[in-house]
Amino acid sequence: MLSSAGGGLMQVENRAKSSSSLFGSTKWRQLLPIKTLGLITLLIGGVLVYLFIDTQSADAGFFSPLQSSSPRFTLAEMREFAFKNSMTTDYKPSFYNRRNLSFNKMLEDNQYRFNVYEKDVLVFLHIQKTAGTSFERFLVNRLNVPRPCSCHKGKKRCNCYRPNSQAEVWLFSRYSTGWACGLHADYTELFVSGCVDNALDKKEGVHSKRRYFYTTFLREPVARFISEYRHVERGATWLAARHMCNGRPPSPEELPMCFDPEIGWEGLSLNEFISCPYNLAFNRQTRMLADLTLVNCYNKKGMDEATRDKVLLESAKTNLRNMAFFGIKERMEESQKMFENLFQAKFTASLSEWNKSKSHDTPVTSDQLALIKHLNHLDIELYEYAMKLFDRRLRKLKDEDYSRPGGRQPRISAVMSVTTKRSLDDFAPTLPPLILGSPQNSSLYEGDPDDYSSEDDDAGEDGGDPQEPQDNTL
Repeated sequence: MLSSAGGGLMQVENRAKSSSSLFGSTKWRQLLPIKTLGLITLLIGGVLVYLFIDTQSADAGFFSPLQSSSPRFTLAEMREFAFKNSMTTDYKPSFYNRRNLSFNKMLEDNQYRFNVYEKDVLVFLHIQKTAGTSFERFLVNRLNVPRPCSCHKGKKRCNCYRPNSQAEVWLFSRYSTGWACGLHADYTELFVSGCVDNALDKKEGVHSKRRYFYTTFLREPVARFISEYRHVERGATWLAARHMCNGRPPSPEELPMCFDPEIGWEGLSLNEFISCPYNLAFNRQTRMLADLTLVNCYNKKGMDEATRDKVLLESAKTNLRNMAFFGIKERMEESQKMFENLFQAKFTASLSEWNKSKSHDTPVTSDQLALIKHLNHLDIELYEYAMKLFDRRLRKLKDEDYSRPGGRQPRISAVMSVTTKRSLDDFAPTLPPLILGSPQNSSLYEGDPDDYSSEDDDAGEDGGDPQEPQDNTL
């Protein structure tokens, strides 16, 4: 009996030893991490399944595959929701392609001509000291249009609505929409960023697929540079300019300031104006016409100066070619005729009468002149190119087939005699785009052309009403 019990104890002991040997063996130690990893994987998988089920339940109020085979809202509606949610956001890209009509495109067929009754918008890119102020005033106050811009005394902004609308505008400029894309916004801010689209969508309260006709004025670079110096010397700063590019303004490291913004730059000498390497007056016309995103905006790192200059110049030339119209300050009479022929609209006064400048009164030494030319070499090359392009466009417009692709338009006197008998809206479908005379408001012309207000260019960058202009000197 004892032996039997002893045998049983021996078996139990042997089993215990066997079990202890198993758990302490090398084989078990190798299996242990694998089993642990498996348990962790199962736990993570369980958590993910739980979260997935919970998320599906939370979203069930909008859309669930178990409830419907299509979304609750259309893509167009969801885009409209996104638009409403970002009404205060400037410089967001458009979800539709913007159409920019060039000079050559306008001459191809009558359907590409500017039509004030449709979705066409004339956009003016205002480069400082190029006669832009005079031209913009002529657009709102001296242009024969079916429905004249409504300008009120003491106000700088006019309402330039289409003849058949109380909300849609046909002109995007300083004196119609204000500085909606920033003070003296450039091509990058206006077109590349999509700001014009966004600003008009917000102003009119609805998305519209518009056709844009970009316009600008250029000037001989040395005279323009000296004129800008005189403007700054009298107190202009353009501090409110945004210089937006790729959705943000330049950092202080990318674009340092040449003067203390709390003091200004008034009374500086020409040598001081020339000596600041960050002066935006240098090659201003090239920079404002180029797509700055091609050169990483105002960040000059990562691209050598020669390459950067070449890209900027070629971009400016390309964008100039793609503009519907550009004028030359030194050739105001021809510029006016080109615009009138191209847009089939007449001004009631001569632009050349307002072509005043005092830049030639500024004493400049030969050394200063040489340095100014060197610092504006891109603008000088762009201007030479623009003059040749301007001459080619004039030659094209002299051809009757090009200047009137739809045939001869009715005489203005004949059109006027009809509109006196019935309403303009009734007659609108038969009118050629942008014709008809209108009474003019003189509130924008009351000041002495040689008077000056430094607030003229610095005010109203947010689209508000700027001060009454007093300076017509160019």
